[in-house]
Amino acid sequence: MPPARRGSPGGPRPKADPVALPAHLPTWPNAVSIVLRPGMATPVLAGHPWLYSGAVAHVVCGPQTAIEPGVRCGVFDPYGRWLGLGYYNPQSQIAVRMVAHGRDVLEPQQLPTLGDVAVARVGQAVALRRDLGLPGPDTTAFRLLNADGDLLPGCTVDQYGDGAVVQVTAAGIWQVRAAVVQALLDQGLRWVCVRVPNDIHPAEGLPAGTQHVHGPVPGEVEVQLGGVRYLVEPGAGQKTGLYCDQRENHAAVAALARGAFAVDAFCHVGGFGLQAARAGARRVLCIDASQRAIDAVLRHAELNSLSVETQCGEAIHALRSLADGPESEKPDLVVVDPPKFATKASALDGAVHKYQALNAVAAAAVRDGGWLVSCSCSGLLEPAAFVRMIALAAQQAGRTVQLLALRGASADHPTAPAHAEGRYLKVAILRVTSRG
Repeated sequence: MPPARRGSPGGPRPKADPVALPAHLPTWPNAVSIVLRPGMATPVLAGHPWLYSGAVAHVVCGPQTAIEPGVRCGVFDPYGRWLGLGYYNPQSQIAVRMVAHGRDVLEPQQLPTLGDVAVARVGQAVALRRDLGLPGPDTTAFRLLNADGDLLPGCTVDQYGDGAVVQVTAAGIWQVRAAVVQALLDQGLRWVCVRVPNDIHPAEGLPAGTQHVHGPVPGEVEVQLGGVRYLVEPGAGQKTGLYCDQRENHAAVAALARGAFAVDAFCHVGGFGLQAARAGARRVLCIDASQRAIDAVLRHAELNSLSVETQCGEAIHALRSLADGPESEKPDLVVVDPPKFATKASALDGAVHKYQALNAVAAAAVRDGGWLVSCSCSGLLEPAAFVRMIALAAQQAGRTVQLLALRGASADHPTAPAHAEGRYLKVAILRVTSRG
């Protein structure tokens, strides 16, 4: 075995660290050893899938290994104790993404390939969804593999009927995409589309907007999400073609909609509104600034023989008009599901102000004794801060709110308990009353 060394010609300059390099670290072909700084092992031991660049003390490899984005790595604490397997990107703030923790990989001398791990993770993810009853008689669109939550960071897979769309957001997964595709085909899927989103971080070095197809990928496929039929263009639009994370929230909110006047603001393809109509709402208004989204709502309403009204325009303006109208004409149920306002940490304060302004108008638009359903997909906005923002918004609107439930993504979007960042979706169901 060649002697271990720090770095490689042309590789990143290792960070200084007061702790000496542990002796007898293994080296492998086409892999590196990552040694952590003191105190940085606890998140890994707890199951957190990310290690930031500041946690890395040493990068050790054999003489023939190039340290490139996505290289396989074994992770060790400052004393040389084995912590698990991941892949390393010297250019990224998230330096290491873990794919297996501790004894899950047995011994470091038996370091498996990332392709072998990817195949195993696909099989485990499929088994979990089957245990959840997916696909089921009323749901044929769902999250089949949820990146970090299924221990394959940088890879999400959404199943649509008899095929799937794979979204790759990290260099380590791009290198093993063929193994992921074959594993999905071996599970019985007929087609797979692999895409890299347009907004991929430059540090990953991936070809933004790339799309590869395997098998007879349809131009359009009909699926069901909680009993509502949708037409999906695989790989087109936002995410992989459809948002599957709100499926269980659609059902929870639909239970409040019977006989109600319901407003679905930022409706996208009409998830909340169509379910409300299906549940027996007397009137449903879907609002979105995108005409394409409005067209999709009308198309899906026709497909499901449902009646909805639509309005193309800024949701906050439409809600303000409702708030300024007579009490007798206010909706019984308002859902606000805006896009991600906090895209980076520096934007969080501004995002909170935007969320508060929106929710104040939405609370004012709800009739006395009605329901407000407030959503946020900004992972940087923590649940406690989200709820506090709603309380301040209600005060601003002169309303009192009672929090009945704080929900997250559907069960097919699992997360590691230690990975709070993975629980990005927050959905608050609130009773709204006038003050007095």
